[in-house]
Amino acid sequence: MPTQVPSVATFTAPGVVFPGDPRKSPTEAVVFWLRRDIVRGVFEPLERLKVEQLSEFYGVGHTPIREAINRLSATGLIVHEHQKGHRVAPVSVEDYNDTLLVYQRLRMLALDLAMERGDDAWEERVVVQLHRTMKVRPVPADQDPEVRELWQRAYGDLQGELVNGCGSPLLVRLFRNVGARAERYGLLFADLSTDLERDHAAESQRMVEALIARDAARVQALLDESGALARPVRDSVVAALKQRGESSRKARRAAKPSGEATRPRGRPRLADADKKASRK
Repeated sequence: MPTQVPSVATFTAPGVVFPGDPRKSPTEAVVFWLRRDIVRGVFEPLERLKVEQLSEFYGVGHTPIREAINRLSATGLIVHEHQKGHRVAPVSVEDYNDTLLVYQRLRMLALDLAMERGDDAWEERVVVQLHRTMKVRPVPADQDPEVRELWQRAYGDLQGELVNGCGSPLLVRLFRNVGARAERYGLLFADLSTDLERDHAAESQRMVEALIARDAARVQALLDESGALARPVRDSVVAALKQRGESSRKARRAAKPSGEATRPRGRPRLADADKKASRK
C-alpha cells in the first residue's frame, strides 16, 4: 500500500499539477503522477505495483495504468519480475553510486553541447526559468509537501531547460531518467539539512551566466563546487542505505528457520539416503 506521503495527484497548486486534462490524457496523467510519486516515496522500494490498486488510487481505468507502468519501466524507476509483475525499483549503495556517476557525466556532456548548440531562444527560456526558480525558497521535508514539491520542481525544470540546449532528444531523455533516479535517492534517504543552507538561487544564477557566456572552464568549476557542497548530502544517503542493508540482513537472519527447516527442499537427508541404500 502507498505510504503516508501525499500523492502529487492530490496537489492543486500551479506548477505541480499535471499540465493537461487527465480526462483527455489519462495515460499521460498517470505517467506524470506515478513517476513523481515513486521519486517522492509515495511507493516504497520493491513495493509491488498492482493494476487494480493503482486504478483505484488514481481514479482511472486499468489500461492507462498498464501503459504507464510499461513506459516507466524504461526509466529504471520500475522493474519487472518474470511471472510476478512489476515492482518499484530496489535501492542500494552500488546503484546510488552508479546513478550519480552517470548523472554527472551526462550532465557535463549535455552542458558542453548546449554551449555549442544553444541559440538565442534557448538562452531566453533559461533566463525565464531562472527567474521563476529564484521566486521559490527551500522548504524543509517536514513542512507543506505541496510547497516543497513546487521548490523541487522549479529547480528540476531549470536543470531540464539548461540541458535542453544540447539539441539531443536522446541525451535529454537519458538525463531526465537518470536524474529522477538520483532525486529519488535524495528524497528518500538524504539528510537535507545542509542542502537547505545553500544559496541555490545564487548558484543557479552563476551557472546560467557561465553557460550563456560559453565559459566552459567556469561551468566545470561551478559543477565541481556544487559537487563539493553536496557531499554531506551524498554521504548521508550512503550511510542510510548501508543501515537499511544491515537491517534487512538482520531481519533475514532472524526469519531464517533452523535445524531441519534449513535443509534444501528436494534433497534427502544423509540418514534417509543410508536407510534406502541398506534396504536395497
